[in-house]
Amino acid sequence: MKSALAVVAVCSSTVAVFPRAAGASSITNDREKANQLYNQIQSINGQVELLGQKYDEAQIKLNNFNNQITHTKQTVAAIKNKVTNGTTELEQDAIFAYVTNGSAASNNPLFSSNASKIGATNVYNQIAEGNVSSTIASLKNYRIELTQERSVLNAEDDQARAATKVAANAFHKAKVLQAALQSTLNQVKGQIAVYVAEAAAAAAAKSDGALKSAKPIDGFPAPPPDSRADIAIRAALSYLGTWYCWGGASRSCVDCSGLIMLAYQAAGIDFPHYSGAQYEDTERVPLYDIEPGDLLFYGWHGDEHVAMYIGHGDMIEAEMTGTRVHVTPIRLGYGFVGLGRPRA
Repeated sequence: MKSALAVVAVCSSTVAVFPRAAGASSITNDREKANQLYNQIQSINGQVELLGQKYDEAQIKLNNFNNQITHTKQTVAAIKNKVTNGTTELEQDAIFAYVTNGSAASNNPLFSSNASKIGATNVYNQIAEGNVSSTIASLKNYRIELTQERSVLNAEDDQARAATKVAANAFHKAKVLQAALQSTLNQVKGQIAVYVAEAAAAAAAKSDGALKSAKPIDGFPAPPPDSRADIAIRAALSYLGTWYCWGGASRSCVDCSGLIMLAYQAAGIDFPHYSGAQYEDTERVPLYDIEPGDLLFYGWHGDEHVAMYIGHGDMIEAEMTGTRVHVTPIRLGYGFVGLGRPRA
């Protein structure tokens, strides 16, 4: 795991900067303060990734609502067309019914006084009257449907605006807090910085050791060549060095769930661009059964962060703002919630 000081993170609280104490006892004090600072940074890292994933979730919802809005508008237009056609038809049927029962009847051979024509006259009149009743009933139904669909459309518009607001608020909060924390981190120098880096390295070693103790002795098998896991791993590795960015899912920049989405997309598996949704779309597996290609999730139901296990105790991830896609020892500590295996 890289030094936490190399990370640009976001925090909803102020990170304390501890001046170095004077005297021989300062080493112990500095180490304690560095550990506190490291824990704060880890907590912050979780918060920033959560904000990023909430932003992704809001974008997914917004896209869904926009698609629904398009469909509903098409439905409304179709119903309006039926109402227009029905109104025209009603006018014609009403005129027709009036004419067949009025003065035009005497001029129509069908309605002559000849007794043999009486049956036909009755049928003709019933058809005319039936058309009017049927058209009126249809128009009522169409107008009810139109009112209902307009209500659905208004609700979808409200939901889309709410999703847009959530995304905008997450982005704004991240930007503001990022600037505040970066200012604080710039002040962390000297021996405290060294100790924070040591704490990060120790945490990485602990995670690596925990994995190896849980894995069978002959562990870390490579996925079969050209399997979906193998293809996904190679696709993910092709993004090494790509910058992290919020909502990113391209060669220019990616976020954590964007990297996973693109990697498995290359293997023919479609994932949503949101770690929480990816968690729901994968099968839970125990840590001792971990295989390359499995996904590591962090936060409640994976809504904070996701990375891909590539074997030998390492994972690939797009971690947070200010970092590039990189390979690092897997983390089983703060926020880790479990593994997910893509369903074939």
